[in-house]
Amino acid sequence: MFKFTIRENTLLNEFKDMFTDYVNKSYKFTMSYITNPVLASYRENERLILIVINKSVYQNLYSFLKLNDSNMQFAAFSCLEGAVNAMRLYHILTVNQNNLYDYITNPDFSLDKCELEILEKKEEYDNKEEFSLREFSKGLHKVNTFEYKNSSISTQISDNSIYLGLSCGKTVSDELQNEVRKNLVGAYLSLQKHTKMFFNGGIDGELEEIEDNIYAKFLEYIKKFS
Repeated sequence: MFKFTIRENTLLNEFKDMFTDYVNKSYKFTMSYITNPVLASYRENERLILIVINKSVYQNLYSFLKLNDSNMQFAAFSCLEGAVNAMRLYHILTVNQNNLYDYITNPDFSLDKCELEILEKKEEYDNKEEFSLREFSKGLHKVNTFEYKNSSISTQISDNSIYLGLSCGKTVSDELQNEVRKNLVGAYLSLQKHTKMFFNGGIDGELEEIEDNIYAKFLEYIKKFS
């Protein structure tokens, strides 16, 4: 089981546990929306596509958490990248019905192209800075493809040596723990944005409570690490 030992480790371990609960509840909430024809008005082929994409989001998030607990951080970060890219695709397909049709019928469909078109339109009316799934995904990709050499390689070095087992070692370096810390917060902000896209015609009290609690913990995190 992965545990933070760096500064503010109690806060970080609490945040990690709360995020796991958030993933579990968010999955149930989002799937209850997509699978209900009354709440989500889609053709059946469209609904099936959205269900599969949403399942990919949560399978990859679960894998991110489980692999991180096994100190398999390379694999964990790759799964997180997959989760964020699935969120990006879900957003693009549901924010504009034409994109969903294009995704189904056009073999040359481009996520990046559709995403940029939406961002360009949004920038005309809103200059408000907000968390970007696109930018977070790009950062993860650069770590996972060793483009960010320091983040990809130096995090594996502890006491001038590298653990030769398959995992990242029984004792994870402070540098790697900090990479986990940043990606865990990015995962939270990504899931928060994804969950906000769903509305089930009412309020889920349990989800609302979980969101309030983890957001309060996130604000505590910001004060400690800003």
